[in-house]
Amino acid sequence: MRINGVIQRKFALMDEYLVQLNQRLQGVSRERFVEDWGLRAMTERALQVCLEIVIDVAERLLALKGAGPAASGAECINKLAALGVIKTPEPYTEMIRFRNLLVHQYEIVDPFILYNIATARLADFRRFRDEIDAALQSFEEGGQRTPSQ
Repeated sequence: MRINGVIQRKFALMDEYLVQLNQRLQGVSRERFVEDWGLRAMTERALQVCLEIVIDVAERLLALKGAGPAASGAECINKLAALGVIKTPEPYTEMIRFRNLLVHQYEIVDPFILYNIATARLADFRRFRDEIDAALQSFEEGGQRTPSQ
């Protein structure tokens, strides 16, 4: 099976960031996290990169499906759900809202929410990857061409 190389490279990077987050936050208490500026900054950046990958992949899949561009990241996710690429837009639209907070309202990111996402919600990223991988496989098996770039 030929796999879309751009999407797979993005997912490889996302997986690397998720592994690093898991390793670096293992055993870190919420209190220590809140007090440690470096841990918070690293976590914000890692999550932002992962969230940008979710949006990039969603936009690429819309293009592959001929579904046209979307006006926002949340709209991309909703279109993927409407096309049956993902089962439901939640929790991915929540992820996009959090990305918008990180990027546009960075001065008010609640460290407790950040800690919760980094320690309890990383599986959402893996679920997105798995759903997209399944959709790509189905797309290719349906006889449609998936570009390798």
